[in-house]
Amino acid sequence: MTLSGGAAMAGPVALRQAGVELADVDFCELYDCYTFTVLVTLEDYGFCPKGEAGRFIEDGRIGPGGSLPVNTGGGQLSSYYMWGMTPISEAVIQIRGDGGDRQVERNELGLVSGNGGILSTHSTLLLGRSPS
Repeated sequence: MTLSGGAAMAGPVALRQAGVELADVDFCELYDCYTFTVLVTLEDYGFCPKGEAGRFIEDGRIGPGGSLPVNTGGGQLSSYYMWGMTPISEAVIQIRGDGGDRQVERNELGLVSGNGGILSTHSTLLLGRSPS
């Protein structure tokens, strides 16, 4: 319930630098080295309170057609691992509209994350089709 990662620090900085808010994010491509990593990262970014990620996702919110699609290509756990580039490559596919059957409806702004260490080292990218 209390595990926090570097996303809690990296996220707000990236959002501020990009001049956007969390509510502007259409989809997320999160580094998913383990299944719980996605839950902790969603909480650390502030999409939901700490300890509430299970409730946040249980209605399909992060699945295909959900209000916040996450790891649309399956992520590393369900698709492929490209040395940390998996989230970036899938975000580019979504932003370009090249996702085929997995294409998200809203694709103006994607949040991309990477982590290392014991979730302590974190990177956050905000990728979009046009400058905000």
